[in-house]
Amino acid sequence: MLNEEKIRLMTKAASFEAGEGKKALSMNKFFQGDYISIQLIWAWLSYTVAFCLCVALWVFYKMEYLMTNINKLDLAAMGKGLALLYLGLLGVFLVINYVVYHKRYQENRRKLAAYHHILKQLSHIYQVESRGGSSESTAGGEKHHDDLTGV
Repeated sequence: MLNEEKIRLMTKAASFEAGEGKKALSMNKFFQGDYISIQLIWAWLSYTVAFCLCVALWVFYKMEYLMTNINKLDLAAMGKGLALLYLGLLGVFLVINYVVYHKRYQENRRKLAAYHHILKQLSHIYQVESRGGSSESTAGGEKHHDDLTGV
């Protein structure tokens, strides 16, 4: 006879693994600090590229003005201003990214805890079935087992 509870739990576990769980399971490979650090490094690289592209676009837009007034411009002050703008916006950008990735990590930990609970329930069902002798047999007379739990 089929165990409906076991089927329901196995369906939930398979659905999690195939859907939202892919990302959560891959994120589970990292400690929280490592995951957030990697994401912040990628955010820093992306921000730097975007900032350089924006500065290049601004330079191309103001090219005529810059070329006619190159001798009158205080390039050191412009460089300092750009550096302060870069660092200020970078700080804000990284703080926002830290908050976002910290929240994502915590949400995925909660999802993984629910997934782990499902696996524990399945393991318990398999243990009860194996003790009670009510487990189904395959055609070769071997007991049916699940690769996820090893039971």
